[in-house]
Amino acid sequence: MSCPGKLFYNWSDKDFDESLKFIDTEQLGNDPYDVTIIGAGVVGCALAYKLSLHKLRVLLLDKNYDVGEATSKGNSAIIHTGFDAAVGTLESELVTKASRGWPELAKKLKIPYEECGALLIAINDEQNSHLDNVYEKALKNGVTDVQLLSAEQALELEPQITKNVLRGILIPRESIADPFSTSIAFAEVALTNGVNILLGTEIIGVENANDKIKTLVTGCGKRIDTEIIINVAGLGSRKLADLYEGESFDINPRRGQFLIFDKYSRSAINRILLPIPTANTKGVLVIPTIFGNLIAGPTAEDFTINDNAVADTTVEQLQALLNGASKLYPGLYEQPVISTFSGVRCNCSQGSYWIRCNDGHQGIITVSGIRSTGFTSSPALAEYLISELHEKLGLNLEANPEAIDSRSESSWPGWWKRPYSNNELVKEFPEYGRVVCYCEQISHGEIIQQLDSPLKPRTLDALKRRTRAQMGRCQGFDCMVNVAEIVSNHCNIPLNKITKRGPGSEIISTNTLQY
Repeated sequence: MSCPGKLFYNWSDKDFDESLKFIDTEQLGNDPYDVTIIGAGVVGCALAYKLSLHKLRVLLLDKNYDVGEATSKGNSAIIHTGFDAAVGTLESELVTKASRGWPELAKKLKIPYEECGALLIAINDEQNSHLDNVYEKALKNGVTDVQLLSAEQALELEPQITKNVLRGILIPRESIADPFSTSIAFAEVALTNGVNILLGTEIIGVENANDKIKTLVTGCGKRIDTEIIINVAGLGSRKLADLYEGESFDINPRRGQFLIFDKYSRSAINRILLPIPTANTKGVLVIPTIFGNLIAGPTAEDFTINDNAVADTTVEQLQALLNGASKLYPGLYEQPVISTFSGVRCNCSQGSYWIRCNDGHQGIITVSGIRSTGFTSSPALAEYLISELHEKLGLNLEANPEAIDSRSESSWPGWWKRPYSNNELVKEFPEYGRVVCYCEQISHGEIIQQLDSPLKPRTLDALKRRTRAQMGRCQGFDCMVNVAEIVSNHCNIPLNKITKRGPGSEIISTNTLQY
């Protein structure tokens, strides 16, 4: 097996885990990297995973304190077939290719996945007039297993949908998966194969961009040498490209708000419910999740790049969202909402999947405009980018015979394969029998298991995405402090230094009132 990579957090607090603290670039070694990936979203993590199968020195870094922390954590979690993608585009090619490989990928990487199918329905004459065009588009995109349905056939498949349905299209291979586990799985295998990962580190400068060996300057004043830079920083891609004078492109955050419904609502709908897509958006969907909930969304609201309100949710838009989703499934009005969230996509006015090789300088790739299909396409997009690295940037690709491409059985999330159902395991490790989060039935042992996992998460949000503790009906009201105490005790970090998502988000105030 390859020598495992190194993991560090740029976490300045003196009480943070010393073994994980990034202090100096000497911790990363003295040799320049062959490739540095800036942005540890699902695309950056997939790229690290695919590159780790070759004999290369690779660094993956992100300004956040977990992988998949930004855009990749807030999406509909659908594995698209690409049936409605623009025909002949790179997006269509990659989404179609990736969707066919997802069942095997999910098995190898232990990513919860379900091929539930989707039902696209027309509920008025105008939508009905577009249905045949959508069907033909699917066939042109290579999605040949779609089926046109009458109103009666659609209602037979999904009895709870609106009785106003006129016709529908069944897309059997549309699927749902765990978006959190995906970035984590990619990164864990990459780390095992020797990729170094540096979190909590922002790049504020690029020196020697014309030279073969370029120098990245971090926000804490450290310098990292690399031959190739891959900018997959999402909403930060424009700011980063300005540092190396890359080609001009325009991006803006596109907010998508979602409603999360309680778990007992899940049984009403078996498939993803889709409206007729428009030129700008796929519309408001009703989506069964891999976690057992229903969600409805997203909205499509454009913001300027520096607008602080971009991640907010609003009562007006959420109500409009509920009204729109209820046109597909009227019973949604009766289902209790347990939470809301907003995901922020990287919209590029020059088009989706905007990729530039040798951008401004030899040895730099800029990737932007990866929107809602990025979760699906990530493994195929990574392979495409590696091909570009080889053909246009001259990267030598020699397979690493010691590299692995999968995770062990023990890597399945505990909420997917319950450890407390294994009596022998509970006898050996009683902590798996001690429930901490009652809404999601998550045990003390699962929290410990994740704290000791390869990426060693140290924030409450990172643990939430791995275990689902704090994600249930009470949204952490009953269990957050218990989880924080486990982190504090296991990692020897003072309780008042436990954070939600990194420094500055401590859950306990250091200020005390004097009486």
